[in-house]
Amino acid sequence: MLSLTLIIVALFVLLMAAITDLKAFEVPDWLNYAGIAAGIGIHLIFSLQQWNYWPISSSLIGFGIGFALACTMYYTGQWGGGDAKLLMALGALIGFEPSKLAFGTSFLINLAFVGGAWGLLWTSALAIKNAKTFLKKFKETRNENKYKKLRIMTLFTTGILLTASFIITNFRFELISLALIGYVLCYLTIFIKSTELSSMHKWVTPDKLTEGDWLVEPVKYGKEKLMPPKLGLEKEHLALLQKLYAQKKIDKVLVKYGVPFAPAFLIAFIATLLFNNIIFTIITQV
Repeated sequence: MLSLTLIIVALFVLLMAAITDLKAFEVPDWLNYAGIAAGIGIHLIFSLQQWNYWPISSSLIGFGIGFALACTMYYTGQWGGGDAKLLMALGALIGFEPSKLAFGTSFLINLAFVGGAWGLLWTSALAIKNAKTFLKKFKETRNENKYKKLRIMTLFTTGILLTASFIITNFRFELISLALIGYVLCYLTIFIKSTELSSMHKWVTPDKLTEGDWLVEPVKYGKEKLMPPKLGLEKEHLALLQKLYAQKKIDKVLVKYGVPFAPAFLIAFIATLLFNNIIFTIITQV
């Protein structure tokens, strides 16, 4: 279990990150770097007090694991830089323990499930808020060629699985469940894409852009154009866009805003404090 000091620091970092992410769709670098420094620093003090190398080693290993997972999520386009750095900070704060039921392991498992639920809740709220635009985009999206093919493949697979459930009676429940999951996932994919197109794309002036923002389409200026960086805007892109805006060569750019994920970190951390591994707790209660 984490010490009270580390719990308080982690909760402070997560609470601040959640607030700023909900307000500005951004987790400031200073907060993440402060979390990393605090995690390593506190564990270093514990090592000196106990004259034991393990606390600082635990923090560095935790940071390393957080770094590896964060890079995976960032370079596959799942998270922005702020969320990735926040996971590194939590890795340094939580540390590493070689146990299946360790706090860090339980937190990562909880984060996977809480994150999925949070993302679905956020996109559902956006779809309801922008219902008229969403319904229009949903109809357009589901009729696109690639999604038509996806729906046909899903119907075909669902039909095979349901038919098989009446033949292989010993696995009827599993086959029917698999068919339903596949069908739901198909429409969930269309739902998420429709929500993105109807509610997550916004036109903004370049002076409001921040590092890491995702451009939806190329920005044309004269005979040149800036292609959307896959990993978000970097400092040189920001400088160029803001210079062009000051020169009145461009007016607005189309930006994609994702789900503010920092609140999911906070919820998963609190859930871990209260229940440890949520999945393990549910299984043992059943």
